[in-house]
Formats: sequence, structure tokens, C-alpha cells
Amino acid sequence: MNLKRHQFYLLLLVLIAGYSEISAQATGDFCATPPAKSEWLESYQRNPENYAVRSGELRYIPLTIHLVGNDEGSGFFTGEQLADALCTLNEDFLPADLQFFIAGDIRYISNSTYYQHTFGQGFQMMQENNVPNTVNCYFVQDPGGACGYFSPGADAVAMSKGCSGVNSHTWAHELGHFFSLPHTFSGWEGTDYSPIDPTPAFINGRRVERMDGGFCGTAGDGFCDTPPDYLSYRWPCNTEGLSNVQQKDPADSTFRSDGTFFMSYASDRCMNRFSDEQIAAMRANIEFQRPGLLLNPFLPDLIPDTFEVALLAPDSGAVFDVTSSVTLEWEAVPGAIGYAIDFDLYVPFNGSTINFRSYTTSTNSLMLNNLQSNRTYIWKVRPFGRYDGCTAYSTPKAFTVGTFVDSKDASLAAYGLRAFPQPASLSTGHFSVEYEIPGNELAQLRLINSSGQIVQTLQFEAQPGKQTAEVPTRGLPPGFYLLELTTSAGRWVEKLSLSR
Repeated sequence: MNLKRHQFYLLLLVLIAGYSEISAQATGDFCATPPAKSEWLESYQRNPENYAVRSGELRYIPLTIHLVGNDEGSGFFTGEQLADALCTLNEDFLPADLQFFIAGDIRYISNSTYYQHTFGQGFQMMQENNVPNTVNCYFVQDPGGACGYFSPGADAVAMSKGCSGVNSHTWAHELGHFFSLPHTFSGWEGTDYSPIDPTPAFINGRRVERMDGGFCGTAGDGFCDTPPDYLSYRWPCNTEGLSNVQQKDPADSTFRSDGTFFMSYASDRCMNRFSDEQIAAMRANIEFQRPGLLLNPFLPDLIPDTFEVALLAPDSGAVFDVTSSVTLEWEAVPGAIGYAIDFDLYVPFNGSTINFRSYTTSTNSLMLNNLQSNRTYIWKVRPFGRYDGCTAYSTPKAFTVGTFVDSKDASLAAYGLRAFPQPASLSTGHFSVEYEIPGNELAQLRLINSSGQIVQTLQFEAQPGKQTAEVPTRGLPPGFYLLELTTSAGRWVEKLSLSR
């Protein structure tokens, strides 16, 4: 390539970046991928018979995952969110016989400019960090004001964290672009369809697709098995998966857009498929345009659906007197490359939990620091593999940190709570509680199992001095429990073991 031609292409990339940046930010687009069809797709659609590929052969495509946070090293897409997104992505592409796996390590980028970027900044991010022969996917807070986009110049995909949930198909939409697919409403980008005005034969230089299939190979998206669609904004579908807006083609034939296509702008709940011709184009694009994606054979190592991670430490009902650090440990899972840890704080006043922190780690242990005193925490672990994100959390466990007296006055620390006998036998149908509080008031006793669930609640008028009460155990399984006494004076927690 000579210097003048090289300078021309650089200028063209800058202009495309600037146009897309303005478009995405001004309209709050669902997708900020540039609307032009690729030269490869134009060639393919003229002569698809020249791009014959074997159908029915399952292809595994490598992904490089870039999780982008801010300068302070926070805000990253979590392991749980990534596992959910990967699970949905592979379900979306399974009918196309295409599946995706995470190649190499998950990469973390702490850069506030890239975390919330313009199209030009995103281009720079991708140029600096792309890994060859993989599909590079960047999860950020705000990709140019859109839910996501494919950058043809940088050859990578940027995704908004907020549009990458378990019920979102944005990732499938953007990877459709990566593998050459245009929108089903191709040509209408940036133009609002008006049911009042006559529909033109051409829109933005593209022939408008018709209901009778005329010119279907060159009109709209160029696929004859995706019917006309003129809606370039996000829209809800009816119970049949069709748009509520009725449209009229240039020949005055009426129709409603099909929202089941991933490459439309229908809402996520409507989308569920690629068309056969779209699938054929994507598979041909991989083999003829992106053969580097097939260089490294991959055999998936599945985590069984029935597998549950065994939580090893701390034991259920464990009590820690200090808050310097607590180490969570669990059984290593074959095939797992990461673990999502959900760490919740138990709320004693209403028995609910709130998410305290979420963690992602590649090892089977995690040290926690700076925990709050006099609190009960509930934790669970979910493994995920390179290919397998459709995994479940373990049964949760609970532990408590602190002195277990959360009182309004330090002088009340002498009062407290004791459960006996230890361990208590379930055969007796109850255990005894000895408590002492400073005055007459309403008190509440709660029995909490190792999963943080309240299994028994007693409310009563407490008398001053040392008192004894019985707590029924009928129907409870053996194990470790936490007994919690709450009054206006404070909160006390005692560990309890129930045996057969």
C-alpha cells in the first residue's frame, strides 16, 4: 500500500468513527454499528454458491474477553454477569451450529476513558488490546451511548454491561454484525418510518425491500428469508412476535415487522433466531473471511448441570471474634476457569438479605477484609467454564463476625443469650434459651439456618433479669443454626447445633 492510499484509509476511518460517534450519542442507539454493508457480504450475496460450506458441523469460536473498569479498578462486569451472558449467547447461536468459548485469560483494563468511551476512543482501545485470531469483546459501562457496536475498522465488539444480562440478546446481535450481517431494516438506519408518507423505492441509497420478494437479494439486508422491516428504533412486539406498527411497502402492500430476528431492533423478549440465509452467511464468513478463528481446535469441558460446589470453610454458623480477615474456601471444580461469589449481608430486622459485595476469582478461595462487626454474612459460589456459563450457585452458607452484641450502650454488653443443651437433640422437639435483658420490652427470637433462611420466629414480652424460654424444633433438619435475640437495647447472636 502506497503512502497516499494509506493516508486516505486513515482519514476514512476517522470520518467513520466521527459519524458513528455523533449518531450513537445523539440518538441513544441500541446499536452503533456503522450501517454500510461489507464488501465481503455484497460479494457473497451476489454468488453464495461460491462460498459453499459444510452445514451441520459444530464450530467452536474463540473469544477474548476484555472487562473494562474505571481508573480506580472498579466497575468491572462480574463473573456472574459474564457467565449469564455466555450462557445466553451459546443458546442463541446453537441453531447455527456455532458455539463460543473463552480463549486464554479474561483480561482486565482499568481505564475510565475506555469505560465510558466515544467511538473514536473505543477504536483506540481495541487497537491497543485486540488479540489476533479471536473475537475480541469489550464489556464497558457506556460504548458510545449505545447498547453495543461492532467496529469494522478495529474488528472488535464493544458491549454495555447494562445490555448484557441473562435475558439480553445484544451480544448475539453484535456478533451477527461481526460475522457480516446487517440489520433486517438495512437502509433505514437513522431514518424514521412514517406510515403517513408513501414508502419510497430507495432509502439512503438502498433499495427498499418489498412483501412480494422482488429484488430481495439486493434490497434491504439482501436476505430473501427475512421479510421487510422499516423500523430503525427499539420496538415491542405483540403476542405473535410482530410489530404493533403496520407498515406499507412501495407497492402499498401492508405488513408488520418480524421481531423474532436477532438482527432487528425488536425488544429482547421478542428475539429468538437467525434466519437460515443469515446462518449460511455467518458460517461462510468464518470459513472464507475469518479462517484464523478455526486455527485452534477446542473440545468443551462441560460442568454437569447437577454439579453443586461444596463450600468448605467457614462452616455454617461459624463465629469470628475479629474482623481482620475471613477466608472463604470451596471445592475446586473440574473445567472451571472462574468462580462468581455472591456475598450478602443478612438484615435482622426483616429477615431479608442485601447484596454486600460480588467477587470473581480464578482460584477456589477468597480472602475477605474489612468486614463489618456484629453482622451475619451469607455466601455462595458459582463456577463457570470456558464454554459453559449455564451453571448454578451452590447452596449458601452463613457466618457471623463480631462480638454479637450490637447495643446502644456499652454497659449492656453484660446482658446476653445462651442456647442449651449444645448440641440440642431434635428428638425432644425443642431446645432451651436463656436470656437476660435490662427491662420490660418486646423481644424477638429468630432461628436462622446455614443458608441464611429464617426457620423459626418467636415474639414475646420480655421481663428484666435472667429468663428461660423454649423454642420448638419440629420439622427442622440437623445442622448448624444461628439464634438471634433482638430488642430495642441491642442484638445478640448465639451459635446452635441440632442433632438427631
